[in-house]
Amino acid sequence: MTETARRYMGNSVPRKEDAALLAGRATFTDDIRLSGMFHLAVLRSPHAHARITAIDTSAARELPGVIEVFTGDDLADEWAIGIPCGWPVTEDINVPDHWPLARGEGVAVVLAEDRYKAQNALERIVVDYDPLPAVVDVEEALEDGSPLAHEEFGTNECYTWPLATGDIDETFEKADVIVKGRYLP
Repeated sequence: MTETARRYMGNSVPRKEDAALLAGRATFTDDIRLSGMFHLAVLRSPHAHARITAIDTSAARELPGVIEVFTGDDLADEWAIGIPCGWPVTEDINVPDHWPLARGEGVAVVLAEDRYKAQNALERIVVDYDPLPAVVDVEEALEDGSPLAHEEFGTNECYTWPLATGDIDETFEKADVIVKGRYLP
């Protein structure tokens, strides 16, 4: 082990950036201002599961400083397919189309001259939702009759990955210690 490595092991490492952070002189991503830069704000649904029945963006579009407001319908022709949202670990994996707006998590986006104008415009977008039953527990989601996240698949199960690497029972028998637990978010 080198003398330099020995000096740092077990000791706190001096941080070069602390003085600027503590004095309020550090530059954070949100502090960056570039010529011609705009800000984008995303409107998200307050519901875990819902259908959008209508979106009125007219009041947001009229605000000074708002460059544009987009919904999923406005951008539907911009994407040929959805954004991939899963690594195909099995041949029978259910991978839904994952759209950036209104078909996915985002409902609308506002592009504005600054973040405050973008946020103000978001607050003026009126969305009518048809709330649907939702399930947030993984095991409940797999039960028969559970609300489906993607109705086109007829199930909430994405895939079952048959991963086997030897005799698990034999491995447990040989183990000095076995730790079992159920881990929930």
